[in-house]
Amino acid sequence: MAVMSVAALVIALAPAARAADEPKDVIAKAIKAHGGEELLTKQKAGQTKSKGKLDLPGVGEVDYSQDVMYMLPNKFKDQMELKVMGQTINVLTIINGDKVTLEVNGNAIDQTDKVKDAVADMANVMEAARLVNLKDKAFELSTIGEDKVGDKKVVGVRVAKKGQKDVSLYFDKETGLLAKLEFRTTDQATGNEVTEERLPSDYAKNKDGVLAPRKIVVKRDGKAFLDAEITETKYFEKLDDSEFKK
Repeated sequence: MAVMSVAALVIALAPAARAADEPKDVIAKAIKAHGGEELLTKQKAGQTKSKGKLDLPGVGEVDYSQDVMYMLPNKFKDQMELKVMGQTINVLTIINGDKVTLEVNGNAIDQTDKVKDAVADMANVMEAARLVNLKDKAFELSTIGEDKVGDKKVVGVRVAKKGQKDVSLYFDKETGLLAKLEFRTTDQATGNEVTEERLPSDYAKNKDGVLAPRKIVVKRDGKAFLDAEITETKYFEKLDDSEFKK
């Protein structure tokens, strides 16, 4: 569905000024800021619960709640509840390897190429947002340069991987925390390609020792799309495979 894997954002996860602008050093600082390489590498699964407002094309702003679970490398479950014009709509998305399940109120939805593209995009973003994955030689990192997200100075790193769309990550220059993700994806409601920005904020250390965001704002082509409060984040070494079966 349109909002997949907020988990993507919670997993979800310098020396001299000149050196800090080198992509590998920016990523190293970010890994340390979010909890450290050992901890982030160990936690290959997670769960995130959130609630907030979502802008639906042709409908407007609606309330939603979401429960996302994932386990690397290729398992993902998103349970979303939307309140639309007095009705409750439940959307279930499950990715289990190559198998994708999409249901609305218990009814299976045809998986068009647009839906499959959006699923692939989200898997790509999840992989990049985990940060420790970026040390793999399969990823090519390049510097975007300095910018601002709100009142924060940030430094950007472009992540490229063969066969996947680029993802741009922007990190708070002072703290090293992830301040923005930007990527191209498909809007499942319209079928159009859009530029999506995800802006995590209000970081706090959870019981697992990871600094995770408690708020996230999502924009599409510069327009507000989602405003969420992340109510719970948990990390695990693994989850039972049954969680990702229908």
